[in-house]
Amino acid sequence: PTAMPRTAMPDATSTAPMDRFDFTLPDFTRLAWVSDRAQEVWQPRLARITTAWMEIEWRAVLAGVRRCALTMVSPEEFMTRGADWAGEGLNALPVEMAGVSGQPYSATGVPYRPGEPFVFRFVIGRPADVVEFKQAWDDADQEVIGNLLGYPSCCREFFRRVWVDDAMVDTTWPMAVATAGATNGTATLDVEGPPESNILWRWMGVRAVPHLPCRFDCAATVALADQLVAVGRDCGHGQEMDWLLEILSWPAEWSALHGIAEVKTPVVKVSTRTDATPRKYVVRRHGTSAPDEALQGLSFPFEVPVKLRLTATRGFRKGLENMVAVDGPRPAWYASDNGFSSVAAMEDAHRPIVDLATHTLGGRGGAVLDLGCGNGALLEKVVQAVPGAVPHGIDVEPARIAHARLLHPAYAANFMVGDLLDDAQLWPGDRRYALAILMPGRLIEAGPARRGPLLERLRTRCDEVLVYAYGDWLERRGSLRELAAAGGLAVVDRAPERRAALVVTGGAPRRTPR
Repeated sequence: PTAMPRTAMPDATSTAPMDRFDFTLPDFTRLAWVSDRAQEVWQPRLARITTAWMEIEWRAVLAGVRRCALTMVSPEEFMTRGADWAGEGLNALPVEMAGVSGQPYSATGVPYRPGEPFVFRFVIGRPADVVEFKQAWDDADQEVIGNLLGYPSCCREFFRRVWVDDAMVDTTWPMAVATAGATNGTATLDVEGPPESNILWRWMGVRAVPHLPCRFDCAATVALADQLVAVGRDCGHGQEMDWLLEILSWPAEWSALHGIAEVKTPVVKVSTRTDATPRKYVVRRHGTSAPDEALQGLSFPFEVPVKLRLTATRGFRKGLENMVAVDGPRPAWYASDNGFSSVAAMEDAHRPIVDLATHTLGGRGGAVLDLGCGNGALLEKVVQAVPGAVPHGIDVEPARIAHARLLHPAYAANFMVGDLLDDAQLWPGDRRYALAILMPGRLIEAGPARRGPLLERLRTRCDEVLVYAYGDWLERRGSLRELAAAGGLAVVDRAPERRAALVVTGGAPRRTPR
């Protein structure tokens, strides 16, 4: 049949839509190595990275990085892997049966045919999360599915527009447009970005995140990737993580024409399926390094790579982590993330909170939870004052959590984006906190019904609860004691001028403050 052209509609982030035909080729992936030496060195490394990634996917649930993970296993594999998951306290529920593709990456699943080899698609997680995921899967609720899998909200919205609404099978072009910007008629784009958000190696089983990022420089994607790489190192895959980040730092070129995409890298070329287009589209991602086995030539990506500007390199970002984690000049967001006009103003507001937290913990350390942590600046001071204190935080703003992970690189996995009132990932298993920190205005805003479960958790899962307030909240309520009472909490210290105090949740003190 004659293929009719169609156009992906432009939106707020895309001004260069693709001209597309209304047909799609069957899914396929073919690899061609640039040399025998390149294949000898890198093919086994790709296999080890892919194997490590399969473990990282579900171990990230154990680490609290995400609530659920998806994986494909055969019935025979499940006999072993199911026992591993159960041994770690995780449930595995099949949500789909599929045919065997034999490809490291498939944009669409292979239909199950009776009598042929098949695999199960399992969702892995805590029991309640698995039940919630299954319901979302049955309802085709992509937003809930993406949230349970830990995908950043910006990338979930991108996926909805590009994959669901525009029915594209390859998100590379709109991802590049969102990164570099373009006008109608543009067919070649040059992009830059951190290696962690480079998704061009996904057809070879090499990726630092499980989702399709919205941009080649998506900050939320990089923050998630850093956590997943840390999980990989913790479970013994340090060498694989080094190779992963090295590969993703190489230059790569993606091109699309007539439904076939070619991905050229310094060591291997991949041919695969993409959206069918009447003309050629090209995306070039500039890298910062190349392997010894790279093919050398005059055309991209076989040229000697030109280094990115300093601020785009991983080394610079690691330097930023070091800068914000110690005394010294602070980035502008250090105070503004938390609603303060200056670092001095924030230090003054935090001082009574840190003093009381330090006195309460008494030098014994333990897990400290900040409910509404902003960028983690308050927890940074507590950790510095109390040896052995382990910070945990949650905030609704992804940018603030990304900054918190920079301030606390050793505990990046302990900071999560979510609603402090009902996010179950804060309370896995029988986890307790030595101290929880909360501004009670959040409880007042929620109302009695929504705050009830959190108050119960504070009562039963926290040794101590510290509340604080400053600014408008204190002015409206008159005192911290009155503010806490309106949120369902009872202040232990009755001094009305306090900006920080210990509380109990049931109306009567459990103990006197130390």
